[in-house]
Amino acid sequence: MSPAAGFSPAGSPGLRSRTLPGTILAGTVTAGLLAAIVAPVLVLVVGSVLDTRLMGVSSEQWVPGSGGAVSLKWFAYVLRLSTPMLLFSLRLAVLSVALCLVIGVPGAYVLAQRPFRGSALLEEAVLIPLSIPGITVSIALIEAFALWRGRWWLVLCGHLVYTIPFMVKAVTAALRASDVATLERAAQTLGARTFDRLRLVVLPSVRHAALVGSLLVFAISWGEFNVSYLLNTPLNQTYPAALYATFTFNSFQVSAAAGTIFLAGVLPALLVLQWVGGAETVDVEQGV
Repeated sequence: MSPAAGFSPAGSPGLRSRTLPGTILAGTVTAGLLAAIVAPVLVLVVGSVLDTRLMGVSSEQWVPGSGGAVSLKWFAYVLRLSTPMLLFSLRLAVLSVALCLVIGVPGAYVLAQRPFRGSALLEEAVLIPLSIPGITVSIALIEAFALWRGRWWLVLCGHLVYTIPFMVKAVTAALRASDVATLERAAQTLGARTFDRLRLVVLPSVRHAALVGSLLVFAISWGEFNVSYLLNTPLNQTYPAALYATFTFNSFQVSAAAGTIFLAGVLPALLVLQWVGGAETVDVEQGV
């Protein structure tokens, strides 16, 4: 029997002729979007080491150092001024990861495996800060802890408000997907004690999700600006706030060097996150 009119079997010239233009169009659009995303980053990185006059941008050359076409003097200048801010942001990011593991993992375990009346509502409440503007959260923290305004730990509290939901979401999703409750009951039937069940059953089940959540928390805390901006003080200032001031008041090369330093801190975490997390990372970011 001959194929129906207009039907081309898979792999036939007719099918290939129809899909080739669509493939070319999709590839062109994808390449254009990729170029639009990558090009500004490349300009930032190149501008941090290259004499911007070669790029057609006028920028002062008042920082002493190499007078050649390529120079690292702007990095030295930024690091000399912003090292305290870098260290403060790094400390906040590391503490955010540690506290999210201590608070978020047990909390996620209770919500997923030990539900109680109102636990579903509590789980939704944990995610509410993600829909609230950061400036609103910072004002609320300032009003609630007016006597302690200016303390560094108040900035940390602002970071935790936005990072704990990601850890909770990652771990609860992993617990529900792996049916840990059934595994726990089986271990209990075999005589495993509570500590042994947590160590041998629960923790291995959430280890990967906790790693994904930790990388997300680090990246979010490192780049957090909205909450930190009002909570910062001259003595306790995050690097994103200093980066904003650099782009506002300094030359292109200084701001490019500052931006490149910021990317150097966050890109490794994001690359590892995509490698480790994959589709799971997309689900957590989208709230699935």
